[in-house]
Amino acid sequence: MSISNKDNTLRNARNVGTLSGSKRIGGFVGSRDKIDFAKFTLSGASEFGLTLGRVTGRASARVTLRNSSGAVLENFKSGAKPKTIAASLAAGSYYISVQSLKGNINYNLAASATPATPPTPPVPPVEGLSSAVDIGVLSGTYTNQDFVGTTNPVDFYKFTLNDVANLQARVTGSSANTRVQLIRDGNGNGLVDSDEILALGTNFSSTFLSSVTQDLPSGAYFIKVEPSSTSASTIYQLNLVATPFGGNVSPDPGNTLPAARDLGVFSGTLLAKDYVGQLDANDTYKFTLTDIANLQINVKGSSANTRIQLIRDINSNGLIDNDEALASDSNTSSTFLSSITQDVPSGAYFIKVETSNTSNSSLYELNLVATPFGGNVSPDPGNTLPTARDIGVLSGTFSAKEHVGIIDSDDFYKFTLNNVATLQARVTATSTNTRIDLIRDTNGNGLIDNNEVVESDTNSSTTFLSNITEDLQAGTYFVRVRPQTTSRSTNYTLSLTV
Repeated sequence: MSISNKDNTLRNARNVGTLSGSKRIGGFVGSRDKIDFAKFTLSGASEFGLTLGRVTGRASARVTLRNSSGAVLENFKSGAKPKTIAASLAAGSYYISVQSLKGNINYNLAASATPATPPTPPVPPVEGLSSAVDIGVLSGTYTNQDFVGTTNPVDFYKFTLNDVANLQARVTGSSANTRVQLIRDGNGNGLVDSDEILALGTNFSSTFLSSVTQDLPSGAYFIKVEPSSTSASTIYQLNLVATPFGGNVSPDPGNTLPAARDLGVFSGTLLAKDYVGQLDANDTYKFTLTDIANLQINVKGSSANTRIQLIRDINSNGLIDNDEALASDSNTSSTFLSSITQDVPSGAYFIKVETSNTSNSSLYELNLVATPFGGNVSPDPGNTLPTARDIGVLSGTFSAKEHVGIIDSDDFYKFTLNNVATLQARVTATSTNTRIDLIRDTNGNGLIDNNEVVESDTNSSTTFLSNITEDLQAGTYFVRVRPQTTSRSTNYTLSLTV
């Protein structure tokens, strides 16, 4: 710079051209020339340096680096030691100003610019399941930003769930719509087969948001991100949120009666939390009742309606035959709650849980409550006159607590009166109305002929009470207990009094 007032403003700054390598910029500031401006240009991102040697005596100056608008980026005041500015600058125009603060200074600035080393870009996820970016165990939230487009058509991510969980996958593109796929490599071949895409989300709106929400069992999964069009490119942000459900069934319930999860002898309450759906068609539980009981079965799905069945494998063939599903319920309401209430005799039973639509998946809570009834008749009363439970001579009151219904169509009791007596027969049911018959097998053929039913009572009220009062001669009689409707089941209490 010369001793001149021509370069005292940004507009009239001395142009030293494109700065590449090192360059000396000299001049004078003082009482006759208070400030000098110099302009330089960088052709690319650069590491910039500017040094002023030591200034002796009482003179001083301020050196400033400015952007293309004149705003201050860096500055220093001269001193007894050399002063330096070091900055990483983008391509463009910049200014250097030297301003006299005191006295006169002949200055000599050393300016330098070297190309900036570009940062090493992160290794993008590579196409192919075997080389997917492995997030590891996902519990909570994972976020990542990357790019897909013409130069990088697809990104894969792998994650593992240690618990049954709800997964939310959201991909937000910055300039184009994306497609997101949830994948499970069921056969482990490292390829995305047609039946291994569990869910797909593609959004063509201006929000550029694609999302997938899915209930899942534990295991390894993959997320695939790609632009919705092969000609599009976009930076995107991936957000994965896994919400563990607290699955508590291990090992996983099987899908058949022989592979059912065996709960053993059951009485009281059970809470089971698990998954059914695309990856696990149904869950089957087995339990054994040592007493006649009332069963309450409730299944609450988290994302879809479920279907439940109460099963008894009567012929023990390991299959669910037509007459072996004792009760079922499918709920199509928004509550996702299916329920069964059933009275049952002692024995082994199965509960089958599945989604009401095979294309849906859901986490679920199974609540099973077994309330023993206190059955006291052993062996079980037969279903015919010859196999009737023989009470013997009836004197006073006989009480029995038993079950009739789908599995055990009716119960027969046999008793003898040694004298003329008035019989009171009462049956109080717990779940449905019953019918009782007082019978005398006059001809002793072991069959109920038309004229051998002495009295009957069927109660259709909500009290579930059937009652017979009858004066009888000495002899042998039978009492038959059965549900009023053959498709219903109930526990009952029978009392016979003379």
